[in-house]
Amino acid sequence: MKSLALAFVALALLPQEEVPKIVPGDVTPSKWPVSGPAEAEDGSELSLRGRRVIRLWDFARKRFNETLENAIIRSLVTVSQKRFEGGFKANLPGRYSLSLSNEDKLLYTERVALGSIDPLFARTPEDIKTMLEAKDKGLTFLDEIEKILERRTANGQRERDDFLKRVNVWAVKIDELRGDLTASKEVLRQVYFHIRNVQVWEEEKLPPPGANDPPRNKKKIFVDMELTIEALRKILESVPEIISSEVRVSTTLILERLFAQAGSSERRKDAARGIARTASKLADAAPVPDRDLVRLLDQAADKTTDIAEIRTALSQSGTSLVSQ
Repeated sequence: MKSLALAFVALALLPQEEVPKIVPGDVTPSKWPVSGPAEAEDGSELSLRGRRVIRLWDFARKRFNETLENAIIRSLVTVSQKRFEGGFKANLPGRYSLSLSNEDKLLYTERVALGSIDPLFARTPEDIKTMLEAKDKGLTFLDEIEKILERRTANGQRERDDFLKRVNVWAVKIDELRGDLTASKEVLRQVYFHIRNVQVWEEEKLPPPGANDPPRNKKKIFVDMELTIEALRKILESVPEIISSEVRVSTTLILERLFAQAGSSERRKDAARGIARTASKLADAAPVPDRDLVRLLDQAADKTTDIAEIRTALSQSGTSLVSQ
């Protein structure tokens, strides 16, 4: 009983509402239904907007910064008996910050898990595979740049065109990722931006043979003049750890919302438990093993687990890696 009491105390301190206002309905391939309270006159038309929660990786703090995607999903809803029912066109699944407003003011905002989450988690191992392959290819591209600086490889127009063609293949693969590991994707996207724009294709910009600094420490060859090949290598080598950390943040914080949104519905609770099982398999396949996360997700999938306690544990696990 003591642990249960502590769980409720901790839950009260969470930034999310204990009982969500906005509750998603059953998704379809084309629509995401939502409903919730609305302090407005019957027949009033309100604006419901949403922006997906995305992350960036802070290398200095080794934490994620959460922000909101620029793209906005929108819906107009009508009030009836102090409530609204509406929906969005289906989009990328994940956590969204939703806001309800009239012409004069914002009524309230709330973070909600939207979309088909089980397929999202089921597809993530393929995204991880692509990102790890892109990491490895990025290291080989840096090897090629280093050879050019060492004058062991030609740097003419033909070599440049061939290099960019191969780099662009992987840059496109990264851009096409649509999963929830947004910070991991952005780390790779930035690395490939610098690789694609490296300034080693003009002879006069290359150091003379036998010049001072080792090639991998040479500056002023990337868009960021202070960036070096060695620095980009270290970034790429950290990608597996970043991916694994983001798997924890993504799975736990989405699942916390799903259990909150389930309310007293046993059907929704069971659906959340099924998604937790998929999330556990995803965590088990992460590049850097995290047995504690797997155990937590297995606990979330267990029907005997107290909902309040697992919400607390999921939130604490995910937010421990997010800058506040």
